[in-house]
Amino acid sequence: MSGSAGPAVALVEDFSPAQVAALRDALPSGASVLEDALSSDAIDQADYLVLWRRGIDDDRLEAAPSLRGVVTLDSGGAEPSDVICRSRGIWTDKVPSPSLISVAEHAVMLILALFKRLPVASRRLMDGVVVEGMAPFVTDQENYSYNWVGLDLFEGLWGKKVGLVGVGKIGREAAVRLAAFGMDVIYTKRNRFSPEEERELGIRYLPFDELLAESHCVSLHNRFTPETEKMMGAREFALMPEGSFFVNTARGRLVDEDALMAALHSGHLAGAGLDVFWWEPILEDSPLRSTPNLLMTPHTGGIPSAVSVAQELAAAGGVIAGRVEQ
Repeated sequence: MSGSAGPAVALVEDFSPAQVAALRDALPSGASVLEDALSSDAIDQADYLVLWRRGIDDDRLEAAPSLRGVVTLDSGGAEPSDVICRSRGIWTDKVPSPSLISVAEHAVMLILALFKRLPVASRRLMDGVVVEGMAPFVTDQENYSYNWVGLDLFEGLWGKKVGLVGVGKIGREAAVRLAAFGMDVIYTKRNRFSPEEERELGIRYLPFDELLAESHCVSLHNRFTPETEKMMGAREFALMPEGSFFVNTARGRLVDEDALMAALHSGHLAGAGLDVFWWEPILEDSPLRSTPNLLMTPHTGGIPSAVSVAQELAAAGGVIAGRVEQ
């Protein structure tokens, strides 16, 4: 190590005091945190390096004399050179982003709520709807009032097909969680996974149009670009089976909202869940507010960035502490 007191951990970009404290608290006793390490040349004193959004030049990485390991935060995307790290015997690790995982959880929540017809069930319950002939009584293990609000249909996820459009970091996390519910997870993306990766994730590939036609629910997880604007429009919703569901936790401009509302008003789609929109906040007179079977959340899929990054830094500190103890 670079000093007798403990390992030195370098940061190459600015974090809040609370975030730095989260890292420091997870490090072993005696460790030091070197902030703004590139500007101050403290990288030369570092035993370990934590990267987030800002990477490190190959020359600086090659020249850092004491470096033993590099931990990257998944939410940032920075990556050190694998070639240089391998050649120098520098280990690398990556900690997952709680915020990205939270978006995947949010997508699963919306899917669950749609299949269970949660918005309708809750509204009918709160409005005091009771099927004719059902009178209140004290329940026990064998006697209870089943579906007293008179839902026509509500379903479970087991055995249903869910189609994921785009499987990056968030889509992967969603796939794992949906497979755990016993869903048949199909996907489409620009660059198909290898057979080994598909087996590991428990998913199978279909071209976009075939995925739409086969899915009980379609969930978007790809990026917005000029090419993907309104990729879900009238044609795409018409390809989806009658009575299917649609979820978007990616970006609002991927969807033609007028076409989505038309598919919901016609009953072709049984429901949709949106966490992202063209206008955020949605406009006061937005027709989305009066669209049937539409469940909306105010872009709250990911946990706050400041909290998520602090948790990632704490996890990075834990990884480093584990390596120091080996």
